[in-house]
Amino acid sequence: MGARTQPLPADGRSPARKRETHMTEVRSFCVASSVDAIWCSREASRFAAEIGFTGNDLAEIAIVVSELVSNVSKFAMRGQVTMEAIGEPRRGIRIVVADDGPGIEDIDSAMLDGFSEGRMLCDDEIRHDGQGLGSGLGAVERLTDELFLENLEEGGLRVTAIKHVPWPRRR
Repeated sequence: MGARTQPLPADGRSPARKRETHMTEVRSFCVASSVDAIWCSREASRFAAEIGFTGNDLAEIAIVVSELVSNVSKFAMRGQVTMEAIGEPRRGIRIVVADDGPGIEDIDSAMLDGFSEGRMLCDDEIRHDGQGLGSGLGAVERLTDELFLENLEEGGLRVTAIKHVPWPRRR
């Protein structure tokens, strides 16, 4: 687990994807406002249930999508969410959120808890409505199995998060 700051391969897929069986199930949504975070997170949870996720994993996927989509509405104003069922080597979901915003200048720092809006927050700092707590991308990293962030050459940011369906528990 961990953020990967170097670009994904030219095809935009994680290295693990080369071994995957292609599944045709893909859902894609445009992001244009903060309300889309709620709607997209619900759709992500429904889609993840169809793939085979249950319980806490459904809530975690909803949190991941909500955080990434709200970042788009805060910093880029518009973007796109694509969710794809993945097969081999393990069943799961790939969530790609791309926007045309300014990107993230320092991806490594942005992954740290306490980093928000381009800087580290002070413990005694007064937060205003709409400002983050500085734990969003770190939380996304903790809730997923793989996370890739890439500033795009043409501008914007692409975040790819992958979460696998847990292995069945043996009785």
